[in-house]
Amino acid sequence: MSLIQQLLRETFNPPEAKKVASELNKGYFITSTLEDDYLYHTTYWKRLKSILKDGFLSGNPKYLENKGVRQKHPNMISFTTSKWRHLSDLPDVFLGLTHDCYLKIPFHLLKGKVKPVIYKIEAHEIENMLQNGEAYYLSTLTQKEEKLKAEYGEDYPLYLYHTWIVEQEWRMKADFYPLPQETEVYVSSYYQKKIAETLTNLPVYIDKEIMEIKKIQNRPRNIRNRIIRIIGKDLYEHVGQIDVSTTPIKRPDGTIAKIHATLYNVKYLHAIAIIKKLQKAGFRVWTYGNAWKYRIYDDIEVDLIWQKAKPHAYNGEG
Repeated sequence: MSLIQQLLRETFNPPEAKKVASELNKGYFITSTLEDDYLYHTTYWKRLKSILKDGFLSGNPKYLENKGVRQKHPNMISFTTSKWRHLSDLPDVFLGLTHDCYLKIPFHLLKGKVKPVIYKIEAHEIENMLQNGEAYYLSTLTQKEEKLKAEYGEDYPLYLYHTWIVEQEWRMKADFYPLPQETEVYVSSYYQKKIAETLTNLPVYIDKEIMEIKKIQNRPRNIRNRIIRIIGKDLYEHVGQIDVSTTPIKRPDGTIAKIHATLYNVKYLHAIAIIKKLQKAGFRVWTYGNAWKYRIYDDIEVDLIWQKAKPHAYNGEG
């Protein structure tokens, strides 16, 4: 039960409490605010290439459909106030980097063309924001919906939203918006930068923070693929699964495996060939006890990067 619900129940009889709660939830509204002097149009690499070739952003549904783009808000071009907002198209960037590129446009060039999204929220959401230290999102809090409707006019429904307040979205109603010369293009790899510079005269930069996140996220997959290449596809067919970890663990000889992998459910005869190949590639391989003595399958652990054990300091005894 939320704090507001609890207070209502303690203050009113159930029917009255329900009526008051209903009134509270009829209409709280907040609008997006700026975080700096720019707005950001975040996107993914394939889409960015298309935008740079065209030289414009588009909110035209038919045009975007022909481009294979799924549009959430027809006839609208969306911006946000931070490059981080759509890294994964979800609040948690580590759920997957779907949006790893963005356009950075000075706000003064967009002023009068964009409007902040209006988020309709409920009392319990206000309570959650206050408890989570997100009070700054409430700086534009109002219950005057009629005033907002008058300000936005007939387009009011196009700017009204009900979820993901932290997105801080701004929208432009337009079929096409030519990219201003002051636009900065940000990508997340040297390869992307090289290609992007052939598609536009706009300045192209690498966002090294996003590049590092991609590197961390892609590392397990790259390591897994590397192991498969080393042991070969024929032997890989006899491995149940390969898991990669970057959590350090201590080995029996005192060394610390910093990046390591586990090959699960490997048959003994295949394990011999796999171990030889991995050792030849310079990796350390571990099997424990009489691994295959009592069962057909067992696991192989592989250290890709490890740290030598630190020698014990002599304490003057013995």
